[in-house]
Amino acid sequence: MKILALVDIHSNLGMVARIMEHIHNHIDLALVLGDLTQFGDRGAREVVESIGADKCYAIPGNLDTWETAREIEAMGISLHGKCIKLGKFGLIGFGGGLFDNPGRVLYSEEQIMESIAPLLQKEKNAILATHMPPKDTALDLTAGGMHVGSISIREAIEKFRPRLHLCGHIHEAAGEIKIGKTRCINIGPAKEGSALLLDLGKNISYKRIKV
Repeated sequence: MKILALVDIHSNLGMVARIMEHIHNHIDLALVLGDLTQFGDRGAREVVESIGADKCYAIPGNLDTWETAREIEAMGISLHGKCIKLGKFGLIGFGGGLFDNPGRVLYSEEQIMESIAPLLQKEKNAILATHMPPKDTALDLTAGGMHVGSISIREAIEKFRPRLHLCGHIHEAAGEIKIGKTRCINIGPAKEGSALLLDLGKNISYKRIKV
């Protein structure tokens, strides 16, 4: 299964079109990890349809709105607080930011852990997809030198050891690290031409995209 993962689109549909032109191959699924919009300036459906995938799952970001989150749910594509089976893999999602983040779709650390821990506990081959990165890593370091990721996401990765973790949120912190045996990837903002092509077969392989 070939998956295109995008995050931090912020309504830049022109850049989404450039990414789709660049990859030049069929994808089975699109995965959008939040901030589809800039405070709801476009409808979630318009953003998702611009990708052109037959199937899509999405979570909201902190700079989406609660209306965006409800629209994703109404479209039947929400991954927020859910686990979707993709072959032998379990895709688990959680969107939004933390209460002290800017934005509107915000949660406490307790809410995050209460949602993702039971899902991760059940999945031997979990892929965790969140808007926020794990705390105190290269993936949550702002240009101002502050670590602004989620403690709960980091602790859940350390405890449950998913096969892969995908995130975004901190645009300048795109990159890859390992927490224990888990590969963690901040994909980088789609509005600046970043994306990830993920191939789920017997194993997981991926290719970073920059246009």
